Amino acid sequence: MRAAQQRPLALVFDLDGVLLDSAPCHNRAFEEVFRPFGIRDFDYRQYAGRKTVNVIEEVLRRAGLEPGPQLISELAAEKSRLARDELRAANPVAPECIPVLTQLSREYALALASSGSRASIALFLAANRCAHLFRSVLGGDDVSCAKPHPEIYQRTFATLDVVPRAALVVEDAVAGIQAARAAGAGAVIGVEGTCSPAQLSAAGASGVIRGVSDLPRFLCEAYENAVST
Repeated sequence: MRAAQQRPLALVFDLDGVLLDSAPCHNRAFEEVFRPFGIRDFDYRQYAGRKTVNVIEEVLRRAGLEPGPQLISELAAEKSRLARDELRAANPVAPECIPVLTQLSREYALALASSGSRASIALFLAANRCAHLFRSVLGGDDVSCAKPHPEIYQRTFATLDVVPRAALVVEDAVAGIQAARAAGAGAVIGVEGTCSPAQLSAAGASGVIRGVSDLPRFLCEAYENAVST
C-alpha cells in the first residue's frame, strides 16, 4: 500500500471476522433458523457485514417466500440468540487480538463499528475485558442504515472527532469496505478469511492482511516514512 501523507489518528475495527473468528458461529445460527423453510444452501460469506434482519428478509424472499415484519423480527432474534450462545461458549477471539489492541491503543484512538447487535458486542467486550480500549463503540442497533451504507463510519468518525481521511478502517467483508470508502476513510485494510484477498481488493481495500496480529507490522511498514502530526 502506498503510504498516506500522514499516519492515521484513529483505527476503526469491524468485529466479526476481524477481532472474532465468528463466521462459523453465525453461519450455523442462520442455517438453524432457515432449516424449517427448506433452505439448505445458505452461505454466510455472501452476507457478512450486513444486519441480521436484512439478511433474513433477503434470503426468504429469494426462496420465494413473503415474510412479514413480525416473522423477520422473530427469526432475527432467534438467530442472534443462537449465535450468542455459541460465541459465549467458544469466545473465538482472533489470535493476539487483545495484546495487539492494547498496543495500538497507546498510539491511536480505537473504535469499534460492527453490524452486530449490542448484546453480541457487549459479550465480546465483557469476555475479553477490553471495553476500555475503545473510545467509540457502535453496533447495528445504533444506526438506521446498515453497511454498505456509510452511516456507521460517519458517526464513528464524528464521535472520535477526526476527519475521515485521518481514520483507517479494518474490515473483512465487501459491504464493510464499501461503507468505509463511502464514508471517506483515509485507508481501509482488509482481513482475509471471510472473503478472498482478491475480493477485498476489488471492493476497495488499500491492503490485505491475514489477521489482526499482522496489523502493527503493516502500519509500521506502510507509514514508516510518514510524518506524524
